Amino acid sequence: MTVRLRVDLQALAANYRKFRAAAAGEVGAVVKADAYGMGALAVARALFAAGCRHFFVARAGEGVELRRGLATPRIYVFEGALPETVAALAEHGLTPVLNSLGQLSFWRPHCRGSVAVHVDTGMNRLGFPADVGADAFKGHDLSLLVTHLACADEPEHPLNALQLQRIKALRMRFPGVPLSIGNSAGVLNGGDFQGDLARPGIGLYGGNPWTGRPNPMRTVAALEAQVVQMRSLAANETVGYGASYRAAAPLPAAVVGIGYADGLPRALSNCGEFHAAERRCPIIGRVSMDLTTIGVAGANLNPGNWVEVFGPNISVDEVAEKAGTAAYEIFTGVSPRVRRVYH
Repeated sequence: MTVRLRVDLQALAANYRKFRAAAAGEVGAVVKADAYGMGALAVARALFAAGCRHFFVARAGEGVELRRGLATPRIYVFEGALPETVAALAEHGLTPVLNSLGQLSFWRPHCRGSVAVHVDTGMNRLGFPADVGADAFKGHDLSLLVTHLACADEPEHPLNALQLQRIKALRMRFPGVPLSIGNSAGVLNGGDFQGDLARPGIGLYGGNPWTGRPNPMRTVAALEAQVVQMRSLAANETVGYGASYRAAAPLPAAVVGIGYADGLPRALSNCGEFHAAERRCPIIGRVSMDLTTIGVAGANLNPGNWVEVFGPNISVDEVAEKAGTAAYEIFTGVSPRVRRVYH
């Protein structure tokens, strides 16, 4: 093992409690994409112990796997009901989040089970139109209305106010049906953006819920890799494929056992940093499939030492920014071959 993802389940639970303290209603958890790459079952069990009773996944297969490890909580499936998944949804007691009349027709033979309905109030992705009425769902046990905020990470964005108008009208057409609105930022934005059942995602895992504001969440995940070999570069020597880095002066370097096959973005070539021996060390040369080289001037490192790719010293949001992407992609891009270690 040269790469590990350390997951702090106590920090995860603390982040969940922060959302519970901020929310007026109940708080669930989004554990899709293997809990943002951190291991859905281990994460869900920790959140269940912290009081979470509602989980959201993207696909039926994710829900089936989660149900095998957790028998009692409600598990919602965002993709809804598909011809090839309705039997599994019903068999495992999963709640589809229906997105269209077609999906409603697929689910109708299983209407003895509860159902959630996704209403599009401004995302323009999945969901029923914003003016849908309750008559369309007669005969179904409608347990939840779901809508997605498109710009909750930017509280001043005008689309938030427009979605809020549509959400208020939606509540009036479905009296008594609980409504799920708030993602991580929505919960922390408070008031009408939370709904009756909040469903934080990125913030649970330590990512910043907002754009351009300080991150209030605790760090949960640390991606770490071991030094495989030490090298001494002479002035004018190059590093890696394409010889994209050339040493201006003699430089000690460390070859680290992580690459893009582990989920390290290739875009960090010659611009990213690792944290090693109490200092930041620049990536020199291209990130390759299994290995990455860093300059380690002034650092005391040896083969076998662990260095941080992201974690408490270099935030996942900083890594994402340098790679030109988002923390969501960095988290979910960590390869299955990387060992998850829980503590």
